[in-house]
Amino acid sequence: MPKNIRVYELARELGMTNGEVLDLCVSMGIGVKSHSSGMVEAQADRARRKADREGLRREVQPEEVKAKPAKAKPAKAKPAKAKPAKAKPSDEPTPEPTQASEPEPVSEQEPEPTVDQEPEPEPTVDQEP
Repeated sequence: MPKNIRVYELARELGMTNGEVLDLCVSMGIGVKSHSSGMVEAQADRARRKADREGLRREVQPEEVKAKPAKAKPAKAKPAKAKPAKAKPSDEPTPEPTQASEPEPVSEQEPEPTVDQEPEPEPTVDQEP
């Protein structure tokens, strides 16, 4: 039965980052998705030979660049009894509100020409006495 090896183990062995080994495997058609994906020893051997051919092997594995941790969502607050809030004087002066948006520029479009039309005279009705 073939032995499986994980991407992060191969990365440690080759002195490469997990991302570099993932890219190497994907370029070779080895179906891996993350650092914890496994592959059979034959695929790992192919990746080792390609890393040697391309000079990617290092003595020491560099540290992975860590992404910024996502902010934890605050726990849902339970409805508390309404307490009168005491106003604490602040040492910092409150900033004055600033105008958030600038006034819209006036468009310089030419007005549509108007045609002067004389109103039609109302029909007159002759009244008989």
